[in-house]
Amino acid sequence: MQNQKRIVLSNSRGELVVDPLVGGAVVSYDFKTSQGSIPILRPGDSFHRSGPFSLGCNVLVPFANRISGGGFETPQEILPLSPNLVGEPFPIHGNGFQAPWQVSQVENHEICLTLQSHGPSRFQYSAQLRYVLKLGLLQMELEVTNDAEEGLPYGLGFHPWLAREANSQLRFNATGCWLEDFEHLPTEHVPPGSGSSTNFSRERDFPDGLLNNAYTGWDGIADLIRPQHGLSVQVTADPPLNCLQIYSPAAEADFVCIEPVNHTVDALNNVGKPGVISPKWLEKEERISVRCCIEPRLI
Repeated sequence: MQNQKRIVLSNSRGELVVDPLVGGAVVSYDFKTSQGSIPILRPGDSFHRSGPFSLGCNVLVPFANRISGGGFETPQEILPLSPNLVGEPFPIHGNGFQAPWQVSQVENHEICLTLQSHGPSRFQYSAQLRYVLKLGLLQMELEVTNDAEEGLPYGLGFHPWLAREANSQLRFNATGCWLEDFEHLPTEHVPPGSGSSTNFSRERDFPDGLLNNAYTGWDGIADLIRPQHGLSVQVTADPPLNCLQIYSPAAEADFVCIEPVNHTVDALNNVGKPGVISPKWLEKEERISVRCCIEPRLI
């Protein structure tokens, strides 16, 4: 079903709402059970009231998270980047989440969107975003082609805002963790030590304060356990989405962001440092594809 702005897909196990005009974002994804529907993503609000980050899942392209210093240096030149959100001193998450996408195909359980972007800065790219609603599973695929006349580094990822309750828990495996400063820029790469607030190798509660860390050596699986609904939500991603950004503002928050991305925060200004994972360098007409799945399961 399609209306003026939003597209709705539905089957016996789930319902997906996508807004092509607001960054191609997922507005909501609900899991259908015999007891009724359970929101898997934080239900989206009006874009005009709260902006694209009030929706359920954003697509990140041509970079993820923050880039400091007014841009970054390539082998040929310095590539400038300007802040793109009010209140943010650094450019963040690229421009795909702010752009209107074109609908190229809608089938019973699949939506395909496209974006032709001239910017930010010297980035020029074509992107294809595909949402597939399977039985009990949301699959998201992003393919990006470098249309610029020069080689450029491309960062990609997905930014789901997963619904949670006060007693929800998180579990995933990673070998490294980036700590951050007051500007949310990386400071130190450390192992997520046993018992520390950054270690989620066993399911555990969310910390009382802010959790906003990039994890390296992620095995591609993260589980959000929601006992209140007898539910576990598994987020999986294939390489090159081998970094995981976790954002939880506080223990009492009603959401957590579990973001599979292909590079660490501000990687382009920290090349060569231990623990830094760089975006994918694409020459002209080269492309990169990534995939992420969200699968709710009754437990």
